[in-house]
Amino acid sequence: MQIGLFSNGNRNNALAKTSYDEDLHEVILADRLGISEAWISEHGTFLAYQRPDQLPSADLFICKAAALTRQIRMGPGIRPLPFFHPLQIATDCAVCDHLTNGRYIAGFGVGINAQSNKQRGTLVHDPRIMFREAVDLILKAWEAPKPFDWNGTVWQGEQWHIIPKPMTELEVGIACSRSDTTLELTAEKGFLPLMSWTPTVAQVREMLSIYMSSEHKRGAAPARSRARVGRVVYVCDSVAQAKRDLRDAELRHAYGRMQHVIPPGGSTDDLTFEKLIDRGFFICGDPDTVYDGIKNLYDEVGGFGTLLLIYGKDWGTLEQRCRSMERFMAEVAPRLAALDPDKPRIASAAE
Repeated sequence: MQIGLFSNGNRNNALAKTSYDEDLHEVILADRLGISEAWISEHGTFLAYQRPDQLPSADLFICKAAALTRQIRMGPGIRPLPFFHPLQIATDCAVCDHLTNGRYIAGFGVGINAQSNKQRGTLVHDPRIMFREAVDLILKAWEAPKPFDWNGTVWQGEQWHIIPKPMTELEVGIACSRSDTTLELTAEKGFLPLMSWTPTVAQVREMLSIYMSSEHKRGAAPARSRARVGRVVYVCDSVAQAKRDLRDAELRHAYGRMQHVIPPGGSTDDLTFEKLIDRGFFICGDPDTVYDGIKNLYDEVGGFGTLLLIYGKDWGTLEQRCRSMERFMAEVAPRLAALDPDKPRIASAAE
């Protein structure tokens, strides 16, 4: 198992710079500790809930972070394709590939509330149609050896090309939390499935099953090692300490995406860190408890390749969050490293 970071930005600072500095601090620490990749949320204009400190352009942040890190790969989690012209996205990705010296990973999705969001006008087509055509157009722009014509449902043009071409063969991650067809597209195109921190174990298991059984046409074949699964993880001395450190953590920004976590007959009052830790949905506590929680998740969903630790939020202090990351990489990650979801499982004699 590899370890990544999902900087799912949502802080409570009045000044954007303060939040960006904290985001950067966490990514630099992740790089120093050997975390392999970081996905940076792109928020701002495209969300119904807005704060002055949210990050509306992940690529700009990534290019700055690349100059201050050495090995960590980074990508936007995600660029909402229906809101942009595909040639602009294709160009931005290619430039980031050069500026990060090949450490850039593209990240695409439909976007939250793309159908109803009017902040950049009414979309000209169904956002899922726009998303799929944009993906094809971006791939064409990266790969075409000469200018090409495009006569699609959404976009039309002649002699299209981008400058520069990507420096490397760019990998692409796709947000896969809402639609079977998105999982099928991810498998078809050889992309990386990105699964957020809000799906339940059963939902992650089902998404992985759809991805693994879908048709494949280009790039890397579907493999569990390519799947990225996000989870809230916090390492300290005990479960009781985790509850104390995180008791003031705010989840209201995620209520809309966590309704399925509320138990029957419950309410948003059940969406607290204490209750979610008790239920095992948030994996928090001493290193042994955290290891057991992640291993149980891994086993119950059938295995996955990269665990994305959720950062970019005011959950505990910056010092507590960084100490948790340090302890995780020192006391938990080495015990997970041997997990290989693509390796055939050998049943024990007892089974």
